[in-house]
Amino acid sequence: MKNFIKVTFINIFALFVVSGILSGIIISNWKSLILSAMVLALINIYLKPIIKIIMLPVNFFTLGLFTLFINAFLLYFVKTLVKGFYIDKFSTAFIGALMLSIIYLIVEKFVIVRNKDFYNKQKKQDNINRDNVIDVEGIYEDEDEKKEENLKIGRLED
Repeated sequence: MKNFIKVTFINIFALFVVSGILSGIIISNWKSLILSAMVLALINIYLKPIIKIIMLPVNFFTLGLFTLFINAFLLYFVKTLVKGFYIDKFSTAFIGALMLSIIYLIVEKFVIVRNKDFYNKQKKQDNINRDNVIDVEGIYEDEDEKKEENLKIGRLED
């Protein structure tokens, strides 16, 4: 659920930017923007992995470039599901999907703090705490107790 909300907000921002840049992608109102972002998020979370697995041989032979066509197709498919979201032709969907991917990548890389960073910092902190441990053998009241203890563990001192 947390992933869906995160992807939806990124999609809202990205679709808003892309519709402002490309004249072939038109979003009629805020309701259509939010709805198309939600539908695109659902498609990207649930349908896209299945399509990528089915198209794996084609994607392998095209060295991953076919993924761009999959993204364009899914964006073009959202147009059929959401009223108020228009894409005039497939080439516009292709350029829009490419722009969406770039925006999503930038937002993911520079804006969203990932849990992985928190865990890495925590792991480094744990290592620092372990390095600061001082190992003390024991404190004895007199020298006779120390000699007896050393004899018990096998140390011989004069």
